[in-house]
Amino acid sequence: MSELRQDRTTGAWTIIAPERGLRPHQRFDQPRRNHVPRLEPTCPFCPGNESQLPGIIAEARRNEPPGWSVRIVPYKFPALTPDAAPGHLMPGLHVMIGGYGAHEIVIEHPRHDADLTKMDDDEITAIIECYQRRFTELAGRPGIETVVLFRNHGPSASTRHPHAQLIALGLATPKLRILADWACRHYRKTGRCPTCEEIELETKLNERVVDESRHFLALVPFAAERPCEVWLMPKRHQGSFVEIAEPEVNDLGIQLRKSLQRLEAVHDDPPYNFIIESAGRAALGAPHVHWRLRIVPDLVTAGGFEIGTGMAINP
Repeated sequence: MSELRQDRTTGAWTIIAPERGLRPHQRFDQPRRNHVPRLEPTCPFCPGNESQLPGIIAEARRNEPPGWSVRIVPYKFPALTPDAAPGHLMPGLHVMIGGYGAHEIVIEHPRHDADLTKMDDDEITAIIECYQRRFTELAGRPGIETVVLFRNHGPSASTRHPHAQLIALGLATPKLRILADWACRHYRKTGRCPTCEEIELETKLNERVVDESRHFLALVPFAAERPCEVWLMPKRHQGSFVEIAEPEVNDLGIQLRKSLQRLEAVHDDPPYNFIIESAGRAALGAPHVHWRLRIVPDLVTAGGFEIGTGMAINP
């Protein structure tokens, strides 16, 4: 039987409809990718192809060739740039500001065929450290309100080489504003962070908990928008990803790898996105908002209802 479920951390509604999973065109399984070479001569992210990059912002160094483990580079075709005027209202009937911000790539490994599911603890820890370092640096720039860190895996990714992206912008995104407003209202009413409450409730119920470590809970949310969606949530209250501490960095990397390994095992390496949903520096110490990492498998296709209503249907 179908159910309408509300996410207590956001207020969003999802229709859970198991019958829709029986549709003949429902695409739950994807073919495994073809052989991927260790190095790709035409890939700008592979060592030796630095001339194809617009620059190198930062690197995590290592002794073995090619001398780096993680690299931060500007996006060659950026959505936003630091050259635009921050927060400048343009004249006219329509509201518009300059496209001030930043768009960067995190090249997660020198090897073209590397994958987060196969990396060792040191490799994935170096990646999370770079995520947090760049997130913090961008969030601290004047005029920046939001930093979005995301990763596409599968056909939608621009290249198979393992990488993530960061986009920093001078306003709060509509979704983050909705999340913050909902959490603020809940906090004023109850004195509690809704995500902290959810962590306590789900830990007690132990029905949707996928894994638990010292610092993180891996959870299938009650009102999941997609099949096999998983949230990684810090058990210690943190308003922003900026606040993650050193022991939590390693723990997050391991939990992320384990969650992606489970997804790969069940659905034969499906496409997915993961997103760090976090407010910026303004949320430091905020008692009501709580960042999380969402792993969202691309196992179903959104249709007219989802686009028209903003509600998901999860089979």
